[in-house]
Amino acid sequence: KQPLLVIGNLETNYSSLVLDKENLEILKVYKDSLELLPFGKKGEGGIIQARLKKNIPLLRLAEVLDYYQVPAANRTLKVMVNKSLIQPDLFLADVSRIKKIEKIKQDITSPLLYSLNPNEEYLNIVTVKE
Repeated sequence: KQPLLVIGNLETNYSSLVLDKENLEILKVYKDSLELLPFGKKGEGGIIQARLKKNIPLLRLAEVLDYYQVPAANRTLKVMVNKSLIQPDLFLADVSRIKKIEKIKQDITSPLLYSLNPNEEYLNIVTVKE
C-alpha cells in the first residue's frame, strides 16, 4: 500500500502524481499508528506531508482531460501514467510535465496484466522524461 501524499490540502500518491520531483519538498512523514489514526483507512500506508518549492498549478484528472480535450467517450476508460495503472481519484498533475494523452490497449506480453480482456482500452498519460 502506497503512502498518501498530502501537498497542501491536495491528496495523491507517488504513482498518481505527475510533477518534477525536484519541486517537491517533504515536510513530515507519519508512520506511527497513533499519528495515522485520524486519517483512517487513507492513512494505512503512511502519510507524507509535502509542499511545492515553486508554486505551480496542480490539476485533477477531469481538469487535465478538459485541457487536452479528451472526448467524453474516452473518459470512462481506466487511466495509466506511462503504462502503469493509477488511482484516478488521486491523480494530480503539472500539465507542463505531460507530453500527450493516448488511447491504448494493454501489452499482452507484459509480465503484469491489468485485464484478461486483450482488447480492453486505457487512457495512457505520457509524461516528459526527467
